[in-house]
Amino acid sequence: MNLSSVRLLPLARLILGGAVAGHAYGAALTPGIYRIDAGSYVTAVQRAEAGTNKHIEERFEHAFPAAAGVTYAVVSREARYAEPERNRVLFLTVDGYKAERGERSCIAYAMPGWNDYSTTNPFCAGEEALSERTLACFVLRQPPRRRDLAGMHNPPERTPTQDDRVGCLLGVCDSAAYGKWIERVEVTYRTDRFTLEKVRPYQDILFLGSAVPMFASRERTNNRSELKAGTFLAVLDRQSEWFEVDYFEHGKARHGWIDRDDVDPVQWVAQRATTRDFRFRVGVVPGVSDTDEPQPVAIEVLSRHGGHRLQVLRDFQSDGGYVLREEAIEVVDANFDGHPDIAIHGMSGGAGPNSTTNVFLYDPARRQFGFSRELSELTQLWIDPKTRTVHSAQRGSCCSHYSEVYRYVRGKLTLVFSKDEYANGEWVSITTGRLRDGKMHYRETRRRSPGD
Repeated sequence: MNLSSVRLLPLARLILGGAVAGHAYGAALTPGIYRIDAGSYVTAVQRAEAGTNKHIEERFEHAFPAAAGVTYAVVSREARYAEPERNRVLFLTVDGYKAERGERSCIAYAMPGWNDYSTTNPFCAGEEALSERTLACFVLRQPPRRRDLAGMHNPPERTPTQDDRVGCLLGVCDSAAYGKWIERVEVTYRTDRFTLEKVRPYQDILFLGSAVPMFASRERTNNRSELKAGTFLAVLDRQSEWFEVDYFEHGKARHGWIDRDDVDPVQWVAQRATTRDFRFRVGVVPGVSDTDEPQPVAIEVLSRHGGHRLQVLRDFQSDGGYVLREEAIEVVDANFDGHPDIAIHGMSGGAGPNSTTNVFLYDPARRQFGFSRELSELTQLWIDPKTRTVHSAQRGSCCSHYSEVYRYVRGKLTLVFSKDEYANGEWVSITTGRLRDGKMHYRETRRRSPGD
């Protein structure tokens, strides 16, 4: 595969710069293009144990059949929401390759925490399949194939004695006197090691569920080509309106841009909330199942008077079941700078009260909204405009509650008060913290639980 036209980042510089330092990313693979190691389909094998009275006849094959023509793999790495970082791995097959009949040979994997393949997001869980991962190397192991062969009988070494006959009647037959039956199993190992050849800052790997046009620049001009449904793309840059991508075809890497409105067709729902300058629409997609509520995936910022698009906000997480359709957007001055910001429900947290809110702060200099990670990661967010404070709370269990109060100090969100209450059935422990002279000072008190 000719990948020489791909613009590279020097691996040594990337490592020295800390981008792939082990303490920062652990076992996360470095994004880029990996090449198969010749001969590793034999040397990287984990052999099966033969066991008693069993003979294993070994065969060694590449992880993919020869018809797939796999020599390269593409790896992406992203950390948009939280640690650990997620890798996606795409194995580049020849055009038109189909998996063998009766077998699902995955060509794309995701890890960690991936729930496995679906027709709309066809990535298989990679935690077990992709092993021995380092910053610049991994091993792909497909499940070995096993086939029972005709057994064989080893002849006895001597004539059975009377004791041998008695023992055999009791179920203990001496192999020296009666011979031994050996099971034969053929095991075909399917393994390959891949090593980083070219560093390329891929942020994600996308699967196209439908045909999408690709453009030479961030303009919808006539200089376009069509990417068919079922294509995988490696994302170099994830912007609010465009993906910068590499697409692999006929042994070459092609570079281009695709409009995100083409990749994720959404239903736009007009919002009641407005500001003096803007109005909003929320883009939703259908839920995973027929009973799930539509899931918000985008916010469109429109001119209040002209109605034309000014900005699109994407790449936030939101539980559809908690979003009211035309009232999904809330306008609030979250950082008390006099400019209205916007918020939309985040994730439920799985424990009732531990939900989050996605907050987008308005930057008057740029006249755009930007995602606030520090506010959006706070649970049970509440903005109090009267006291100009930001409140957060969470519940660890029935007997564990925690709350915080923040203020903006010289433009920085600063913790000024916290309360941690824990009950063990007999005692209630309360730890309070207050900001004094630029530092948090904590005090713990205990009291008996009510009813004791």
